[in-house]
Amino acid sequence: MSHSWNQDEAVGFTTTGWIRSTDAPQATPPPRQADAKQVDGEWFDTNAIDRGNLRARIQTLTDTEEPSTILFCPHMWQRYLIKSCSLFGTWRPRLRLVGDTDLPSVDVIIPICKEPEAMVYGTVLAVLDLDYPLEKLRVIITDDGEDHAVESGLSALRSKTANVFYTSNSGKTKTKPPGVKAVNVNNALRFIDTLPRGRAELVAVLDVDMIPDRNWLRATIPHFYPAGGYHEEGKETGLVCAVQTFYNIPDNDPTNQSNSLRVKCYHPILDQAGMGQCTGTGWVMRRKALDCLPGGQLPTTCVCEDFYTQILLSQTNHWITASVAEHLQCGLVPDTYQAQLKQYTRWYLSNIAATNLLQLSGHSWKALLEKLLWRAPLAMIGAILMHLKSHVATLQLVLFPLLFLTKTPLVISSPDNGEELVWLLRIHALSVLLSYLHHVHIGIMAGYRASIMDWGMTKWLSPHYTVAYMKTYSPGLFQLSQQKEKAVTADKNNVATYVSTGSLKDKLFERFPERRAGLSKRLNHILLECGVWMHLVAVTAMVATAWIAVRSLPDAPDNTMRYINILLWIAWPSNQSFIILAIACFTPIKYAIWAPNVGEGLELLQKIDNGPEAPTPFVFRPRQEARRWGERSNPVWGGGLDFVTVYTVWVFWAGLVFVWTWWL
Repeated sequence: MSHSWNQDEAVGFTTTGWIRSTDAPQATPPPRQADAKQVDGEWFDTNAIDRGNLRARIQTLTDTEEPSTILFCPHMWQRYLIKSCSLFGTWRPRLRLVGDTDLPSVDVIIPICKEPEAMVYGTVLAVLDLDYPLEKLRVIITDDGEDHAVESGLSALRSKTANVFYTSNSGKTKTKPPGVKAVNVNNALRFIDTLPRGRAELVAVLDVDMIPDRNWLRATIPHFYPAGGYHEEGKETGLVCAVQTFYNIPDNDPTNQSNSLRVKCYHPILDQAGMGQCTGTGWVMRRKALDCLPGGQLPTTCVCEDFYTQILLSQTNHWITASVAEHLQCGLVPDTYQAQLKQYTRWYLSNIAATNLLQLSGHSWKALLEKLLWRAPLAMIGAILMHLKSHVATLQLVLFPLLFLTKTPLVISSPDNGEELVWLLRIHALSVLLSYLHHVHIGIMAGYRASIMDWGMTKWLSPHYTVAYMKTYSPGLFQLSQQKEKAVTADKNNVATYVSTGSLKDKLFERFPERRAGLSKRLNHILLECGVWMHLVAVTAMVATAWIAVRSLPDAPDNTMRYINILLWIAWPSNQSFIILAIACFTPIKYAIWAPNVGEGLELLQKIDNGPEAPTPFVFRPRQEARRWGERSNPVWGGGLDFVTVYTVWVFWAGLVFVWTWWL
């Protein structure tokens, strides 16, 4: 099912030129000879690539080679513990495509929409500075905002570098579907068909706010082959994606924007299942895999085309998707609470929209799951169920105050059966301890704090998720106008519509100390315009009604019964206790009052002057220390009412309760 070769492996693509439609038929396999290796019944010539078509080679890097791209370097015991989560697959090696002869051609698409000109030019120059032959590389900028200044600047650049192209998608579709980015990319795909040399063998997409590492293509292309790690007979790798890393993570990362747990834990697990996560940027796809999608283009029925494309690739011809956990692209996280909120709600809605696969594929659930890789439906269904839990958390924000006001115990047991109550107490306390061990386990790769913060984030995002779901699937509750679709399209703040986060302007400079707006303006924006008033109401209601419940505790004959009453009516040990929910909901409120800090733009980048023979005179790349920005400490966020601190104390409390029950 899988294999690993320790020495250099020779692999490659089916054709070396530019093509008009799909990949050319494969060449005749070479005869068996002494310098050939057998993999799953097929013989590969170790002195050539793809049965003799190409002359480049794939090499495996050690942990001491190219240290700048190492995202994390887990010890062997860490790899085995993470492997225990997936139970299958192999750890993906770090690979490089070596040589310049007959490399596959690549079309790099950069979709833009009203982002700053400097950002667009910086990304284009970084792509032209890739360690890849320019004659095998084309850069297509597809504009959804019709920015004439950008078009003029790119035209000047094209006069020096002929492989840079600009196309505008503005005005080509009167009514755009929700997946505007996918529509913009599809416009570039149609534009490519009009170019003299036709289609390239590979197509790649890079967000405009992402700066690729020089080895981006040389590090991703090799993973289309068995050397990449996961391999299954009869199935090919159709898409390879580099994980997202960022250089503007705020101090202490209070709202968990680095996503380090997903990058360092969940992505490797999914990758070992042949379902490597597609993050929407930094991905490379075989053109023949793209042609297998409906219409030969990205799906436009979902606001997250990356998630949808990944599922469809698995559903169509059983393509394998791979995730490469290296520092191969580094970009910007949204630098306002509103922009981050829109990003996360868009991701949430993409999981719910997976049900549209039924309509798009034309299959029943049974037939659809039969077509998927057997591990893929488990991953997909698990992701959907995980996000549906948010509605339960939102409901609890309402139920806790009601329980406190009605003087209803948090757990119902037989009045005359004290032993039953004790066992319930033990079971719930033990569930907290086991859940804590689970967080520690999955945090082995990313760190303890990242694991706890990721779990707490699902709590404070739950009201936003519920509102986003209702706005999307029950718009009548929020739109009084008869022309609901028109209103939704025109409402830029509606989470049900797609708006580029780069086009959302930061008027309050929340994270920049020298330019930060006053507290009243920040509170008005975040509490009222961003909906954090829901968190403020929930925290206030839970704390106030909990105090009322404390004052109304029933009389107890002794201290033991008094402690049991406190547990039964107020502090029952549970992961869904009002204390955990309240401190999680306090996170965005704390953000509004004590906003985190981040460096200014050029402080995080360094200008690298290239030599006279380089394709670009200079290029901006993230500073090494900026990549680790999230490790900086902020006294306000690092202590006090920090979710990680409070949750750790709560687990310790649950452990004491568990031990205490054996003395009752």
